[in-house]
Amino acid sequence: MTTTSDYITDGPGRNPAVFGVSVLALDAGRTLGRLARRVTGAGLILAAAGLWLAPGSSWAADILLIKLVLSLVAGGVGLALVQTGGAPDTPQVEIDLVRRRVRVVGRTGGKDVVLHDCSFADLGRVEKTSNTLMLWDAHGNLLAEVAPADRRALKALVSGLRDAGKL
Repeated sequence: MTTTSDYITDGPGRNPAVFGVSVLALDAGRTLGRLARRVTGAGLILAAAGLWLAPGSSWAADILLIKLVLSLVAGGVGLALVQTGGAPDTPQVEIDLVRRRVRVVGRTGGKDVVLHDCSFADLGRVEKTSNTLMLWDAHGNLLAEVAPADRRALKALVSGLRDAGKL
C-alpha cells in the first residue's frame, strides 16, 4: 500500500506520478516477418482452393487423391502461417516518478508478468531526443522508447533521470 501527497494526484483516480506507456518497436524486421508469413499463408490457402477451381483440371480418380492431399497440406500450412502472423501483445512500461523506478510489464496468459524492474540509478544509459526518451538497461539492452504525452510528466521524468545522473 502506498501513500502519496495531495499535490501529486491530479484528480480522482488519476496519478501523473505513475504512468504507463507502450513499448515502441524500433526495428521493422519483426513486422516484415509477420507480414511475409501472412502473405505466404494466404497464398497457400488460395493455391489449395485453386487446385479444385482451376479450369480444365482433371477429375480422374488417380489425380483426385493427389489433389486432395496437396490441398489439405497447403490449406493446413496456410492457416497455420496466417494464425501465427498476428502481432504479439506489446509490453507496458510503468514509470514511478516518486520511487524512481522503471518496470516493463508483459501480459502472458491473462496475467501481468514483470519482465524487468530497476531504479533510475540502475539504468545503463538514457538518450533524449525532443520529447522521446530511450531507456537502456545495465547490459546495453533497450528497455523502452518512451514519449509521454503530458509535458509535466516528461519534465518530472527528465528531472528524476538527471538527479540519478543518467542525463
